[in-house]
Amino acid sequence: MNVPLGPILPQADPRQSLRVRRFLMAAMVYALAVALLGLYVRQGLLAWNEWRFLTLLIVLVNAGLYALLRSGRNERFADPSMTGPQMFMVCLIMGAVMYLLDGGRGGMLLLFLVLLMFGVLRLNPRQFTALGGFALFCYATAIAAVWQQRPEAFNAQVELLHLAALSTLVPCGGFFASHVSNLRRSLRERQIELQRALEQVHDLRVLDPLTGISNRSAMVGYLVQEMERAERLDQPLAVIMIDLVQFKRVNREFGHPAGDEVLKEVARRLKGCVRDIDGLGRYGGEEFLVVLPDAPAPEGQRVAGRLRNCVESSRFSGLPARFSLRCAVGMASMEPGDDVWKLIERARSDGEEKIAAS
Repeated sequence: MNVPLGPILPQADPRQSLRVRRFLMAAMVYALAVALLGLYVRQGLLAWNEWRFLTLLIVLVNAGLYALLRSGRNERFADPSMTGPQMFMVCLIMGAVMYLLDGGRGGMLLLFLVLLMFGVLRLNPRQFTALGGFALFCYATAIAAVWQQRPEAFNAQVELLHLAALSTLVPCGGFFASHVSNLRRSLRERQIELQRALEQVHDLRVLDPLTGISNRSAMVGYLVQEMERAERLDQPLAVIMIDLVQFKRVNREFGHPAGDEVLKEVARRLKGCVRDIDGLGRYGGEEFLVVLPDAPAPEGQRVAGRLRNCVESSRFSGLPARFSLRCAVGMASMEPGDDVWKLIERARSDGEEKIAAS
């Protein structure tokens, strides 16, 4: 069951929200440590004022880290998760706790090991090994200080066993850090591959594989959308159909590879002759469809003439210099009661009439 955390978590940034969630998990372990230290006070292993000092230290450290994460200022650092600084503070707090306790350090050591394991999630093996070395140093320094200043609270046999156990667990943590690091890298590579595959699927669904412009289904969908918008906003809409009337002769006389190059060049030329908001796509074998949002009939006729000149003035590599394409260019403006197919058919008929008249 998910507990609503409201303003505790940043809602707009999923990555920042994840960082804060990880921090709150670690803060819960700190809360358990404070509660456990209260039991140490009851057992006479920790003074009351020392418990208050440690509690205040833990609260101030965690409050500062939370404020930094919640404000977004952590984004300025090389590692926005701030795992390194958090683990550094864990080691220092662990050293302070181990020094102040008069016994029973093994129980608290287990909790601090749990906190250190959070470093496995973000640190690479080298960083975690350095962290483990620093943790060993802090623990050894604390028990050495206890031995020097409060020898009655020092049990050499037990403390050396604790130190040996900690020395054994650090390399194990490094191994897990290496494994997690490899998993993260593998997952990142899989995510990149998946994103590329999704982009390819999207391209196959909406783009014509030969010309790289929109395919028939994408153009029909775009035209439906623009017709609905034009009707809703009471704006004009024009459609232009371009038919390369001599294209079959290109395939017959020069071969299909030459025909493919002609289609690609025509698509490239047409793309340079329309606005960014206009729709351009390959409607059929040698037919191209252009959708002109917010374009009245005179503007549509002007664009149709420009597109005809654009195609018929093109020269194609691999074909004779004298070769030129003729095209039928028809234009139709949206009228009340039109659907997609009526509008497209009127544009096609207009082009056929013009080519017949010429």
